[in-house]
Amino acid sequence: MPGPQAQTIMLAVHVKRTEPVDLQGPLLAYVRSTYGDADASDAEDDLAAVQALRAELVAAQGAAQGVKRETLIKYHHALTNIETRFPISSERGHVRLPFVWADAFRPSKKASQANIHFEKAAVLFNLAAVISQSALQVERGTADGLTRACKLFQESAGLFAHLREHEANKVDAPAPVDVSPECCGLMERLMLAQAQECVYHKAVTDGKSPAVAARLAKQAATMYSEVAAAFNGPPIANHFERAWVAHVQMKASLLDVLALNEAAKQLQAEEKISKEVAMLSEAFNRLQATKKLAAAASQELADSLKGLEASVALALSKAQKDNNAIYLEKVPPFAELPPIQGALLVKGAPPTCLDAADAGGALFTGLVPDSSAKALSKYTDAVDAAVREALDKLAAATDAARVTLRQAELPELLEALDGAAPAAALPEGLARELGEVAGMGGAAHLRGILAEVGELRRNVEAELNDGQKALDEEAADDAAARAEFGDKWSPPRSATLARALADKIANFRSTMGAAGESDAKLIARLGEHEPAFAALTPEAAAASMPRLQAPMVSVGPEDPAAVAAALRRGLEELSTLSSERAGIEEALKELKGKDNILPKLMATPSSGYDALFERELAKYSKLRADAAASAARNDEALAALARNAQAFRSAFEVAAWRASCDAAAAGPRGALRTYRELLDHVTEGLRFYLSLQEAVHDHRQQVGDFAFARRQQRDELRSELQRRAREERDAKAAASMAYLSVNPAPVYPAPPAGAYGGYGAPPPQQQQHQHQQQPYPQHHHHAPPPPPQYAPPPPGQQQYGAPPPPPQQQYGAPPPQHAHGAYAAHGAPPPPQHYAQPPQQQQQQQQQQPYGYGHPHGAPPAAPNPYGYGHPQPQHPPQQVQYTLDPYAPGGHPQQQQQQQQQQQHPPYPYPHQ
Repeated sequence: MPGPQAQTIMLAVHVKRTEPVDLQGPLLAYVRSTYGDADASDAEDDLAAVQALRAELVAAQGAAQGVKRETLIKYHHALTNIETRFPISSERGHVRLPFVWADAFRPSKKASQANIHFEKAAVLFNLAAVISQSALQVERGTADGLTRACKLFQESAGLFAHLREHEANKVDAPAPVDVSPECCGLMERLMLAQAQECVYHKAVTDGKSPAVAARLAKQAATMYSEVAAAFNGPPIANHFERAWVAHVQMKASLLDVLALNEAAKQLQAEEKISKEVAMLSEAFNRLQATKKLAAAASQELADSLKGLEASVALALSKAQKDNNAIYLEKVPPFAELPPIQGALLVKGAPPTCLDAADAGGALFTGLVPDSSAKALSKYTDAVDAAVREALDKLAAATDAARVTLRQAELPELLEALDGAAPAAALPEGLARELGEVAGMGGAAHLRGILAEVGELRRNVEAELNDGQKALDEEAADDAAARAEFGDKWSPPRSATLARALADKIANFRSTMGAAGESDAKLIARLGEHEPAFAALTPEAAAASMPRLQAPMVSVGPEDPAAVAAALRRGLEELSTLSSERAGIEEALKELKGKDNILPKLMATPSSGYDALFERELAKYSKLRADAAASAARNDEALAALARNAQAFRSAFEVAAWRASCDAAAAGPRGALRTYRELLDHVTEGLRFYLSLQEAVHDHRQQVGDFAFARRQQRDELRSELQRRAREERDAKAAASMAYLSVNPAPVYPAPPAGAYGGYGAPPPQQQQHQHQQQPYPQHHHHAPPPPPQYAPPPPGQQQYGAPPPPPQQQYGAPPPQHAHGAYAAHGAPPPPQHYAQPPQQQQQQQQQQPYGYGHPHGAPPAAPNPYGYGHPQPQHPPQQVQYTLDPYAPGGHPQQQQQQQQQQQHPPYPYPHQ
């Protein structure tokens, strides 16, 4: 099963878990005490239905399929009906229902509130979470699946926005973190970022232009970056597990790389190759940081980026080759390329699923008339509008203050005047570059890439050693087979066939040697400049900048010290106004959360609703006026601050100070250039080793295939040669046995009278026994019988496929023995061991004579000495010699023994190392 892929993995929100609570009993008691038994009887069925819905939510927490979306929608609708008819809170006279919910991200933390809005907030949170889980279960490998997932993520984002705007502010303090406005806003942005990522993947799937895909990816990267920044704000900071933050950071970095990659494709289509090289170089560098972020989440995610890394490296290598060979354009710095502008194509979908028509019929209509419920909804809308207007004014004032301070470079200029290390002391472009280098890790980032290069180099060396070892072992096995079978071993030598493979390994080693020299130079250069790289941070660079101070002689109409003091007072006033706005905003939310006019509405006739609404809305008038006044004072303070900032610039000659800072930035800029050069070199080395590793791996596979094929061929040939040897031995044995069957052993004449001490010749059995017990007499006058001539076996006795046995040319070879060591003829003495070999001419004559089958009576014919000598040969006592069917069994022939000795003295020449 494949592991998670960094380009496709997304997040779903966990659901909150709750505990059972009795709704029916307390609410039924309230209806009975407030409206009477008749109304309580009418409301009993509706209360039982609501109780059943909540019990279903509790039971579904442990089920495999989880909580159903329809159940959550119906229960939220029921809570909306309860809200308009039953006052549920911890106040006196209200219904106390303790709703207990666990935090979705810290399940060990539980909160209990007797607040219907807390219950509604938890239900809305779970509904948004379930929809996000549904989006994650969609098959996003197709365009239709991506469209469906995008819609679900937008629907989930809309629900989180609805929760943030309508229920999160009504939860009692301290509000649980997961249903706080900040966390709901975070989840909303996360869902929208994932929806935007789906749009990007769909654009790629549909084959949209790289320019469009780059803008979509850039927007997704920006949105993920905003989510990552939101994780650090209160009260969310340190509330989520580290894996959430690491995932979002990895996604922001990855989509930024994908945007650069798509932009590079567009540049290639426009034949702007030099800019493509710059874009791909930056993408490859940033991808290294992405891998580290992915490894913080899981190693599988980091490994899944290897394909993208290889693709970017290949595209960069091709673009560099094209530029060097064809276009010959100077590669511009990445900072000079126009930035990629994002394109936002997603937004939160309105939660239409919460409409009453989709959620079911109305409940408790007998308690509160429908007209009263509509009137309450009208009042609630009026309150929301009044509060929203005041909050918008406060938010606009806050935004205006932030923009003005940014334009005036405050409070950075005052910090520079106080001698601190401000970011304002650095030129804008330098500060951005230093921030990027610090974000990558500075010198540690270079060390990390070099460590990865070293690991790749070790892997390549191991592959080369394995390949060389396989070739050496194959050559040794081939030499051993040649030594064993001699000329019968017909395959070509390994040294001949594997020459190209060995030469390629030698070329790889030569390339590795040159690359190792480059690695050593980079390591030495990094060690030389590493102290300077340690200062490549905004703080360290700002500390080396000149201080901002008043001129020795003031030429302006105003005192510089007075101008600085006025500017400080302006900043303090803005800070006071900001705190005031925060207090007004908190008071408005608190008043709205406690506003419950249901009892008054039920006691008022429908004709008095408007007057009731006017009286109740009047309690918001003071806070609304305070918000407007605070916003007006903020505008006045900002205008005064802008005038004082301009006077400060003139009095302290900020422009001249900026020029001196720019001159002092030459040192950090030079270090940055060196850092960029080293970064380009080490990333080029990384790309080189990645491609080399792939090439060496393929070659190692070829060597393995070659060795495997040769081993199979060698095993098959060895089996065939061994089979032939067995057949040859079997054929010789069969030929010997056939000879004995057609050439019986000769029978010698009986000895003369008196040879047995005056007794007659013993019976045949006794005579046979004597021949076996007594040695052959040395004074016997009969010449020993000639060695039997070889006769070929009759047709049909040779084995199929076996070669015919060679003619018997060795004189003195004994006839084969039987199983018990006795000779074939009972009366035949064992042949002498030392018979002289006949002359070559006579031997040839004997070979030319026709094969004889022996005397029919067993006696040899009277003939002269069969060896042709004039005198009989001297007799020797017989010796028992153990013979085999094949006098020259494997290893027994003198010539074979001599060959084996020569092979032992001169082993086969091993496969040469290149």
